[in-house]
Amino acid sequence: MFRIGCAGEITPRHIIRTEYVDDEGKLITSDELLALNNRKTATKSTEYYEEILYKFLRIVFLKVLAPTDRPVIFVESIFMSESLRNTITKIVVEKIRCKSLMFMPSHVCATFPFNTQNALVVDIGHSECIAVPIIEGVTMLNEFESARSICGRQLERRVREQMEKYGQIAELNGERRAITENDWQDIDACKLIETLSLSLICLDKERAENWTKWEASEEGEKPDIETLCKERLFPNNGKIFVVPPVVFETSTEIFFNENLNPTSFDLSLPKLLHKLVSKCPIDLRKKLFPNILLTGGVSTIPGLMKRLEQEIQVIDEKNNSKIAVIVKFYQFSEIKNTPLFVSWLGASLLGSLRETIERKSLTLEEWKNGKLAADWTDIIVKSR
Repeated sequence: MFRIGCAGEITPRHIIRTEYVDDEGKLITSDELLALNNRKTATKSTEYYEEILYKFLRIVFLKVLAPTDRPVIFVESIFMSESLRNTITKIVVEKIRCKSLMFMPSHVCATFPFNTQNALVVDIGHSECIAVPIIEGVTMLNEFESARSICGRQLERRVREQMEKYGQIAELNGERRAITENDWQDIDACKLIETLSLSLICLDKERAENWTKWEASEEGEKPDIETLCKERLFPNNGKIFVVPPVVFETSTEIFFNENLNPTSFDLSLPKLLHKLVSKCPIDLRKKLFPNILLTGGVSTIPGLMKRLEQEIQVIDEKNNSKIAVIVKFYQFSEIKNTPLFVSWLGASLLGSLRETIERKSLTLEEWKNGKLAADWTDIIVKSR
């Protein structure tokens, strides 16, 4: 997702998909647009990726944020490649002709709205989870942890698996049948899996264990389960897709049970965070769990924070480490779904400081003279 807005505002004006349809009717997806972030997946020329990214950003700036004669802040991942960063810089300041450009790391931006110097920032994005501790305003990059099995993409994979097992099609005569391969074409076309991923809940540890026993039991011997969600029907293209409660209530278990990720060696989310904090200097460990800051669309799932607190404290008791006696999360109760755009909000606040922006931004003249946009450490600006 791409968050767009103006400095000083508390919510983005638009949150759109990072994709567009080209002149030939082909859908250009985020995987293509951001392919330069990983050269292993970039199978075409740099010029090709630069052109499609230019077309997307032109749509954003000229149709959504016109006019373009103003400073621009890009909120980036701390692991954005230099190739993608330079391509974005070239497009924004040279082709679109914005006044200036500045990059800010998402984990730093996320702390600005809460005015905090200490935070364990956990960004659960679409393709990976990155957790970084910040102590007294200093980013402890040596202690970061990341996992590609804890993300929105893997959550959608889990929802699909649960639908394959338990989802049904309701016929007009009232009968129900299993989902077939042809049905999946309709499911993918209407983006049902993505829709379901936005409707999940995260159960507490006890309820989750009950569902685990239910799934492990034989057909016909399954125990009764007190569900929090009701069965839902989704009509589409003459079919009615039946989604049972088990899909809504068990899909998030992929973040807490490594066995649900058979192709990955990543730790579960609570284990990953406990490992990260355990690696930090001993005098700093107790400052992190009371200051967890979750960002990303996945972190808006109801019940996720409570379950994460339970799991972390269970791990802490087993290890007898006593670093998670208090587990708390930063939240904006007044603004709905803040974790979805909290990094954007931090950049919006920063953008209100005009002198700071002008001092740290890159202009077209500087770009033409060989200067590159400063990386997130803001220590060195390399020359081409």
